[in-house]
Parts: sequence; structure tokens; C-alpha cells
Amino acid sequence: MPMTKIYLRRGTTPEYKRALSDAVHQALVEVLGIPEDDRFHFFHELADENLITEPVSFGLERRRQAIFVQLCFGPRPVEVLNELFAELVANLTDGTGLEPRDIALNVVESPSVNWWVEGRVLNPETGFDERIAADKVPG
Repeated sequence: MPMTKIYLRRGTTPEYKRALSDAVHQALVEVLGIPEDDRFHFFHELADENLITEPVSFGLERRRQAIFVQLCFGPRPVEVLNELFAELVANLTDGTGLEPRDIALNVVESPSVNWWVEGRVLNPETGFDERIAADKVPG
């Protein structure tokens, strides 16, 4: 049950937000194996004074349309996180006008026991949603 927060500058269209949401969700489905109906995305549109970044960081010019995506889900191996980051960047740059330099990603890991939503059933052996394929469950 990943929870996704997407921070961006104020003034984007509903269609653009849906495209970002779809890109993130598809990466989560493909890499983490979450069910298609497991989407909890929250958009935070910020005024310029509330989204302050350096014009150049890590040697790259940052553009105004930069976004910050924070994902919260249960612990995964570093190899899975790296695969997820690559898939997120690929999906987010496909048809959105974003470039890799516009994207910042962060994962906050929280054990499954800290999550609840009506209808979700955890596999007692893995601690993950019972609908996640065995090959996608860490451990």
C-alpha cells in the first residue's frame, strides 16, 4: 500500500497531474508488484515562495517544472529501489515534458504493520498485501 506525495509548482492542469500519477503508479505496479487498484497519490501544489531550489545543483541546471516525488512503503532491497528509481524516471519523462534533471525522488520505508485501509489483507508469512506476487515480496 504505497503512499505517494508529489510536490510541484502551482498552476498545473488536472490532465498533467493525472499523467504524473499514472507514470508513478505504473512503475510501482511493475517493479513492486502492487495491485492496480492500490493507488493513493496526493498532490501538493506550491507557490513559488514555498518551493525553493537552487538554479544549479549537483552541476545541473534545474528547471521551473521540477517535481519532488516522495514514496512511502514497506522495506525493499536496495536493488529493487534502484530499479524503481530508474523506472520512475523513465515513466515520468515519457510524454510529460520532464527531463531527468527535473525529478527528485525519495523513499520513506515504513513496515506493513504501520499501515491500515479497509479491505486490505496481509499475508501473515510475509507481512505484505496478499495480492502481491511472491516474486515481488522481499525476503
